[in-house]
Order: sequence, then structure tokens, then C-alpha cells
Amino acid sequence: MLNTWEWIRLCGFVAYFYFTVAVIFGLFRKSPTIKKQKNLLFQLHLSAGWLGLFALIAHALLLLIDQYQPYRLIEILIPFTSTYQTILSALGIFSFYIFLLVLITSDLWITKMNRKIWKSIHFLVLPAWVMSFVHGVFIGTDSTNPIVQLFYIVTGCSIVIACCIRIYGQNARKPA
Repeated sequence: MLNTWEWIRLCGFVAYFYFTVAVIFGLFRKSPTIKKQKNLLFQLHLSAGWLGLFALIAHALLLLIDQYQPYRLIEILIPFTSTYQTILSALGIFSFYIFLLVLITSDLWITKMNRKIWKSIHFLVLPAWVMSFVHGVFIGTDSTNPIVQLFYIVTGCSIVIACCIRIYGQNARKPA
């Protein structure tokens, strides 16, 4: 049986994993080499984003009931108010708000927004992902575990590779 602290970590890992998957599929979706799977990638991108958000909400709510390092609601909602690892906690909060903003603008407000503004907001997932990466690596109590380190290395490298493929694909499409 997992205790609260283990559930908090598990939900954090799951949220980070799903957001990583969402970002990778989002970056690959516009790749010219994967045109035939565009709709599948979009569905995976969308589903992973929402699953990541739900896991992230569970992660935050569990912090409220934890006995070892309990957070107050204000510490979960407002950056820099946490007494535990203030800056790293704030990075987690900022990344949550950005992921939430991206999901809301993408699924609920996209028809009411200017495409250029939407795209600018949507690409905020990259700095949000970096903040969640730093949050997890440095606040995570499992970060010294070799398997967890490998998890962060693989996901970090996957994002860098996906970004490079996206940039290369866009540059290849531009006329010389």
C-alpha cells in the first residue's frame, strides 16, 4: 500500500510523463515525415495533455493531505509562498498554470482566438516543460535513484530530439 508521499511522487511522475508525451507528439505532428499519422498524433497529443493535467491536479491535491510535508492551499496556488523549496515549488506552479492555459486555449477558446496568438500561447509548453523538468529533478526525493535519473535523461533527450526534428522539418519545407 502506497503512502501519501509515494502517491504524490507517482502522480508527479505520471503528469511529467504525459506532458512529455504531449509535447513530443505535438512537435512531431507538423513533421513532414509523419503526414500519414497526423490525426493519430493529434489524438495522442491531446489525450496525453489532458491526462497530464489530471495527474498534475491529483499531485497538487495530495500535497494538501500529506503528513510529512503538508502544503497549504495558498502554497499550491500562488508561486513563492511555499515554505518548502520555494523556488522549485514555484516552478511547478508556473508550469501548471501554463499547461492549464495551453489546454484551455487549445480546446475551449481556439475558435475565438487569433491563430497567431493561439500559436504563441501554445508554444509556451516548451518553457513550461523545462520548468517541470527542473522542478522534478531538483525537488524530487527520488532524483538520486539511477532509474529516475535515466527517466529524466531519456525524456530530456527525447524533447531535444523532437525539437530538432521539428526545426529541421520546418527548415526543409522553406524554399531556398
